[in-house]
Amino acid sequence: MFRKAGFYAAGGLVWALAGMALQDRPAASVIQIPRMPPPIPVAPPAVPTAAVESAREAVPPSPEPAPVGSRPLHEPATVGSRPTLPAPAPAVSRPNQPAPAAAAPRRGNASSRRNVWVGPIPTAADWAPPEGPVRIALQAGHWRADEAPAELSGLRDNGTGFQGKAEWEVNLEIAERAAKLLQGVGYVVDVLPAVVPPSYRAHLFISIHADGSRDARASGFRVAAPRNDATGRAAGAARLLEQSYADATGIKRLPTVTRRMQNYYAFNFRRYVHALHPMTIGVILETGFLTSASDRSVIVDDPDRAARGIAAAVMAFPITPPPGPAITLADVQLD
Repeated sequence: MFRKAGFYAAGGLVWALAGMALQDRPAASVIQIPRMPPPIPVAPPAVPTAAVESAREAVPPSPEPAPVGSRPLHEPATVGSRPTLPAPAPAVSRPNQPAPAAAAPRRGNASSRRNVWVGPIPTAADWAPPEGPVRIALQAGHWRADEAPAELSGLRDNGTGFQGKAEWEVNLEIAERAAKLLQGVGYVVDVLPAVVPPSYRAHLFISIHADGSRDARASGFRVAAPRNDATGRAAGAARLLEQSYADATGIKRLPTVTRRMQNYYAFNFRRYVHALHPMTIGVILETGFLTSASDRSVIVDDPDRAARGIAAAVMAFPITPPPGPAITLADVQLD
């Protein structure tokens, strides 16, 4: 018993001493890691100048560029220069072989649009009537068109018609009757075919035509002045012709004109030799539609009415007053 008690007493003493030792131990502290100072830049080792110069001397110099003319074609030329190409080989002549024909310019191409007028183009301020008696030109459209020169070859197969009646026949009948009326009051009158003489000169030129359409209801007449009128007087003649022709025929006037009328070949002295002189006052008249029954009743069945409408416009135009005695158109009888 005493031994066990001594054992326990000794054990308690040991635990007591251990507890005292733990109380006297200081508390654990946080370890602080110091920050690393920034790195100090280290300069690269200096290379001696002598070493650099010796290294440069060790590199072989680049060859000088060859002259441009002596450079082979497969080598590029220096910037800013052009290589001299070798002369082309001479053409091989082949006997009995015709030379290739030059390519014909396309229709409508700018190269085919020649300017045949020589000298400055006159203006309205330059206009003066031609010398001599008052001369009137009445062109029967499409009459003798088969005689057209090469520059007007498109006229050779042109014009309208109806039931075997060709347009040129109608135009010529009206032109000849109007000419007789005008001659009866003292005018000099030229009845011209489709092709006018080169640089034709007259006081007034009227081109007489007839329209056609697939629509039998199409009806009416038109009058147009040139799109580019050097005289500056054609518009006035066109207005007078519109009024007098409507009064004489009863055919309605169409309010629009076609581009072909305004650019009629006889007006285009710049492009065609066979055209009016730029100082000739010119207009074009489409008398009516051959395909219209109502229009045919005038221009085919009663052409005197169309002729009198044309002659009345000539006499009313201030530039072409009646040159003879005081005679009216009613005094001139037509067969």
